[in-house]
Amino acid sequence: MFPFMFQVLLVMAKQYWVGGFLVDLSRNQISQQDRVQTLPPKALQVLTYLAQHSGRVVSHDELLDKVWANAVVTPNTLQRSIAQLRKAFGESSKASALIKTHAKQGYSLEGEVRWSEEVSIAEEHRDAVSPAPQLNGSAQQKSAQTQDKPEFAQPCNPPDIGISSPKPAKSNMAYWLLAATAILVLAIGLIPFVSDRPELKLGDLRYLTATDDKEYGATYTPDGQYIIFHRYYEKVCSNNLWAKHAQTMQEIQLTAKEGTYAGHSLSADGKRLIFIEEQDCTEPLHQPTCYKLMSLDFQAALREPQQPSELLNCQHSEIRNPRWVDDQHIALMQRDDRLWRLVRYSLADHSSDILYEVKDGLILTFTWSAERQRLAVTSVKADGVQYIEMLHADGRVISSHPIQFPADAPRHLKVAPEFIPGQAEMLLAYRGQLYMLSELGQVTKLNLALEASVGSPAFHPDGQRLLLISGRYDSDVARLSVADNVNAQQQAIAPAVFERSINHEDNAKFQPGGEQIAFVSKRTGTEQVWLSGDEGSRLVSDFPKGTFISSLFWDNDGQGLLVLADMDIYKLSLNNQHSRQGFPYPIFDLFAWNSDSQQLLARILVNGIVQLVTIDLGSMDYQTVTNKKVIWAAKDPQGPLIYMDHLKQFWLQGGIEDKLIASLQGQGSEKGFVLQDGQLYGINKANQLWRYHIQADTFSVVAPVTPDIDYLTDIKGQELLATLLVAERKEVIELTFAN
Repeated sequence: MFPFMFQVLLVMAKQYWVGGFLVDLSRNQISQQDRVQTLPPKALQVLTYLAQHSGRVVSHDELLDKVWANAVVTPNTLQRSIAQLRKAFGESSKASALIKTHAKQGYSLEGEVRWSEEVSIAEEHRDAVSPAPQLNGSAQQKSAQTQDKPEFAQPCNPPDIGISSPKPAKSNMAYWLLAATAILVLAIGLIPFVSDRPELKLGDLRYLTATDDKEYGATYTPDGQYIIFHRYYEKVCSNNLWAKHAQTMQEIQLTAKEGTYAGHSLSADGKRLIFIEEQDCTEPLHQPTCYKLMSLDFQAALREPQQPSELLNCQHSEIRNPRWVDDQHIALMQRDDRLWRLVRYSLADHSSDILYEVKDGLILTFTWSAERQRLAVTSVKADGVQYIEMLHADGRVISSHPIQFPADAPRHLKVAPEFIPGQAEMLLAYRGQLYMLSELGQVTKLNLALEASVGSPAFHPDGQRLLLISGRYDSDVARLSVADNVNAQQQAIAPAVFERSINHEDNAKFQPGGEQIAFVSKRTGTEQVWLSGDEGSRLVSDFPKGTFISSLFWDNDGQGLLVLADMDIYKLSLNNQHSRQGFPYPIFDLFAWNSDSQQLLARILVNGIVQLVTIDLGSMDYQTVTNKKVIWAAKDPQGPLIYMDHLKQFWLQGGIEDKLIASLQGQGSEKGFVLQDGQLYGINKANQLWRYHIQADTFSVVAPVTPDIDYLTDIKGQELLATLLVAERKEVIELTFAN
């Protein structure tokens, strides 16, 4: 009976000591004095199994079988857990020797292991039968030092403080009671060996929407009965909020009128749905778009579409991502001028206060767990590193750790984690795949073998189902003539498509001094650079799967390309060779490239501020062009620099100060512009192609164009290149995990 009872005690243990380190399984922590570290549950399960077999060499296969039972994992998974444990134990030779590696055999735990339940029973029995001993002077001093430590750091066996009182024998009755309780609890399965996340293995995958429209931002209601999502209509930016019954699949339109809605959150009682509405500002003095926090009665909307009511009107700042924190408070992100901050809005008195902000940095995203009463915030700090920070509901920081992406991950990317119900870890998506993110910032890929690229994960309350957005963006590249004989009153210019697939093609650029055109295509499943010419098209890059290529430029002699991929700069030859240039800051956009002077025009992120800069690729230095919010820019090799700000105003760079181009008021749009020989070509909101001569300060409409032009990409002589939007499909899918 006694050997079995000892095993029961080990299973019941929630705290134990390894040398001078306290392992707290209930909190997934290892602590030493006032140094506390949170580890992934699997790493602690590895440690606990080694502790159960302290001094014995435990093979790799045995650990994988016991800790990752019924899951397909590689030995690298075990090695990562061992590395996490060794890091928690410190870097000294004595500490790192706690876990010993036996080549081609396994691991052993060499430190002393003390289990808390043994000691707690003995101490309770001692306290019940023996008076507290009186301490002499030195003993009192040591006792006071021990009491100053946090409660969780108290050793299970008290330190020797010079008292010769014998330790009482354990009570046999206490042992039998503990053993009986442990057997009962284990029999009914109320207390698992360790609190851990589920093994996320693909069970089933089904499509919840299959329309010609685009569905975004799907979430479950708190009771899991409905799915709420935004439905955008074909080639139109307006949308409606919809609900879909999770069982019957009945769809219900929630908002009475189309609008530009974004983000939503349903209150815990399922009564109030909040979301952001965007509208053009009547007088756009500070920003072109005004933002409103709206609310509607969800239960009433299930019966009939509702007209939402306004909670908050922001004309001078941007707001996004509202989340209910409790029935009277909403957390959301707010950007005033340049910086995002996390704020809490009170419905009781319509006031707001700052929950969290980053000095010399930039908040990226946040999410909220009502179950754990915690906020998870991702941000970029002044060191250029992305962090994951856990906050209390009142904004107090619990922990802050740099996010440790896998070795093959891009240096700069924005992640939006989502809490997993009942677990300490989060889920995130990037490059179209799913990953786990721990509170320590460790990122681990999930091998779910998903065929399609997915994003925007949102869990069902039971933690066994997950909503994802899957789909594709289909665009073509085309030519447009801007010959002088085109009459502005004639029918729209018809773009001539020259590269087409069922996936997207974009960013076409003319080859200087040649006849080829470089463009980006996802026709092979991953974005790559292609060349189009008389002999057809050919592939000239080999970027990793999931790479996002946002722009490219030819060098001046037409023999190489400069590519912006995943916010990094790469030089690309025409024989599939590429090299990263190593600019230290994230680059959001490239607008121009002069290979003779090695000068780039780009938007970069520095200390949380996005700036328009020129970059010298030789020295990797940069010079700020303007601190205005720039969304598009262009520069002739030896000519002027033009940029468009967030109010769609055009500016000409000057010697002392930049000049506002009054002739182009009202002509800006998201379709961009191109510059050649001192002449600017753009498309306005009325889908008119226009031309502006900078030196003469003359403006004219060239001709109407078709509305399927997404944006302009280049010009050469009398021809423009453009990206055409063919279709955009986004669908809601539900992934069910296998038990």
